Amino acid sequence: MVQVPVNKDLCLKCKGGKFLCGLSYCPIILRTKALLPVRKALPKLKNEYYGPSPPSLFVGRYGYPNVRLGPMAALNWDDIQMMDEPDHWQTNLSLEDVVNLRAKLFRFMAEPVSVTDVSSSSRILEITQEQIQASTPVQLEAKFSKKPQLDLKFDQYTQPMGIRFRVDSVKLASTPKINFKVDRIVSDTDLKAIDAVTNLYDDKSTVTQITRLFSAGLLGQEKQRRFVPTRWSITAVDDVLGNNLRYKIQDYPEINNYIVFHNSYLDNDFWVLFLPRREWHFDYHETWKKMSAWNPTSSPPGILTDSEGPNGRKSYAVNTVGGYYAARLAVQEKLVQMRRKAAVVAFREVGKGYAFPLGVWQVRENMRHALRNPNKTFTTLEQALEFIQSHITIPIKYYRRKSPLLRQKLLDDFFKKK
Repeated sequence: MVQVPVNKDLCLKCKGGKFLCGLSYCPIILRTKALLPVRKALPKLKNEYYGPSPPSLFVGRYGYPNVRLGPMAALNWDDIQMMDEPDHWQTNLSLEDVVNLRAKLFRFMAEPVSVTDVSSSSRILEITQEQIQASTPVQLEAKFSKKPQLDLKFDQYTQPMGIRFRVDSVKLASTPKINFKVDRIVSDTDLKAIDAVTNLYDDKSTVTQITRLFSAGLLGQEKQRRFVPTRWSITAVDDVLGNNLRYKIQDYPEINNYIVFHNSYLDNDFWVLFLPRREWHFDYHETWKKMSAWNPTSSPPGILTDSEGPNGRKSYAVNTVGGYYAARLAVQEKLVQMRRKAAVVAFREVGKGYAFPLGVWQVRENMRHALRNPNKTFTTLEQALEFIQSHITIPIKYYRRKSPLLRQKLLDDFFKKK
């Protein structure tokens, strides 16, 4: 179900042609058009499918610890390399492009299995785990007896997903090409999952690739391996990688000035402030502008905040959820690249153009690009905040009230007063 940031009366007056909601597209028409190629192709499929997988998989969470899972396959070979690699989407895909691309990716779901049944004799599960290790697209054959559910799934954690098939059987029609490093780590049943994730990352696997392997129950010690619902695995991998980088950052010297970074994509504005501090701190703020999808009124929006200190988080970031860990990872990657230590405040302001939740990948990629863009350097915190204030919509004083880091007083502040 697509959430539209307007009322029904306005939609009836507009009928998708006048853009009375202020968007450059109609969310309802966009969704319908995205599914049109799939709707036309379904009668040709009948009860069987033959086509490519990026490769990819989806593990559901409903009914946990018994879940449905299976490989994901594409309508055709068009854009197959891009379909499940959001790490490479940010620079050239619009919201409409992402929706159209992902609408052509099918979910092949088997009967529910226990998350502990990673060594199941089920051929569908074996194929799912085998193809997900491939470094290039693979060819699949699938048979199904039930009519698929023609829908487009949107989620705040995962990228959009196309229609779902309840499959009776799945076969590999090509031999997967598996990277030897992936094969080595998957085959190592004595290696802990945390070490497997960090080793793959150090070997230049993308976060998405690591998440797929983790979700498929292919990482970790043999008796500890589990199928992990896709939305949970994304945050788990971001968290593991972030905690590992935090330990590296602790040994670096601190930065000397206040640095401000910025990027805007999909009507998401990200402002990132690096502060010279002796210890790691991270504050992440998220707000929805007036008349946006999650704030469809003219009233001032609220600010959601999560933060951590030098020892990291001990509990889940319940306010900003998966976006927190995705943003934190991008920041820590930048500090490791700089070989510097800093405290960081990140501001995310979301506009009405972001009418669909596209997943936390866009937070991670937006932040990564912000930190690659040219930056502004300031000698004082007030100068940096004044610059940010001139570009964001909410007064900085409201962010100060929510931010443990911006409220923090340093010894230098007391000396200055004297």
